[in-house]
Amino acid sequence: MKKPKLAIIGTGNIAHFHCEAFKKAGFIISHGAASYNSKNVESFCKKHEIKKIYSDPVGILKDSSEWDAILLSPPTKYNIDYIEEIFSINKPALIEKPVATNPQYLSKFKKNSHNNIRVAYNRRFYATTQRAKNFIEKEGFINARMELPEIVNTSEGYESVLLNSAHGIDLLNYLFPSLKILKNIHFENDQGRMVIFKAKNGIINLTMNWNSSSNFILHLEAETLRLEMKPFEQCNIFKGMEVIEPTKKLPLRRYIPKKIESVSSFPTQDNLLKPGFYEQAMEIKSLLEGEKPKISASLYDAYITQKILNNILV
Repeated sequence: MKKPKLAIIGTGNIAHFHCEAFKKAGFIISHGAASYNSKNVESFCKKHEIKKIYSDPVGILKDSSEWDAILLSPPTKYNIDYIEEIFSINKPALIEKPVATNPQYLSKFKKNSHNNIRVAYNRRFYATTQRAKNFIEKEGFINARMELPEIVNTSEGYESVLLNSAHGIDLLNYLFPSLKILKNIHFENDQGRMVIFKAKNGIINLTMNWNSSSNFILHLEAETLRLEMKPFEQCNIFKGMEVIEPTKKLPLRRYIPKKIESVSSFPTQDNLLKPGFYEQAMEIKSLLEGEKPKISASLYDAYITQKILNNILV
C-alpha cells in the first residue's frame, strides 16, 4: 500500500510538530505552501524533504488531485481564505485551532457537517484526557474545577485568550457536553473571569486567572475519588487520605491524599513528539481508510468553543 500524501499550507513553528507526527503516522509530506508574506517556505520544505513548493497557497489547492489530505496551519486570520475551497475538494483536512475567533463566522458549521474536516485540539488525544473522560463516564455526576492562566494585556484586547485558552474550553466541551453558563464574574481591573457552568454530567467552576504564576489545572471530584490534571499532561487519581504519624523531627500528624494511579502524556524516549500530535495524525489517516472520527474536534466544536469564550469575555 502506498503511503498517503499530505499537503501543508502554513510553515510556521507549529507546522514542524505536525510534520514529524504525520511522518511517524506513515504520511509523505509532499506539497508545501507558505501563508502570505512568509519567507521560510524554502527552508521549511528542505528540512522536511517536501518536493513540491508553492509561493501561493492557491496553487496547492488547484493540485489537490496529487495529494490525499491537507494540513491548514497559517496564522489563524488566514484560515478563512482557504476553508471553502478545502470543502469543495472534499478530502480529509486538519485545521490548526481555533480555526477562527469569530463565532458568527463559525456558526454556519452545524453538527455532523464536514466530518472529514477536523480541528487540531490535540489535548483531546492526551492519555490524561482519555483517563479523565473514562473517570467521568464511570463515576457519574462530577464536581469539576479548572484553572486557565494566560498572559493577557487587556488594553490590547483578548486575542491571546481566544487563541490559547480555547484549548481548555474545548477540553471542557469534550468532557462535559452541552455546557451552560450559570454565572460569569469579572475580576477587578479586568484580570480574569470566574465562571460556573452546568452540564448534564457535572458542575464546573472555571477560573481564568490571567497573568498568574500558575499552571493549567483540572480537578474532577467524584464521591470518593479525585482526579487531578496538573498540568494537563500529568494525571493523578487519589482515594482516601494517608496518615503520617508525628516523629521527633516533625511532631505533627499529617494527612496526605493517597495516590492510587498516575497517567502521563509527557514525551518519552519512545515518543518525543508533541503530546497528542501523533494520535491526531493517525485519526486523519483513519479517515482516508473510511473510518469515522472518534476523538478529534469538529468545526461545530470549534464554533461552540469560540461561542463560549466570547460570551465569557463580554
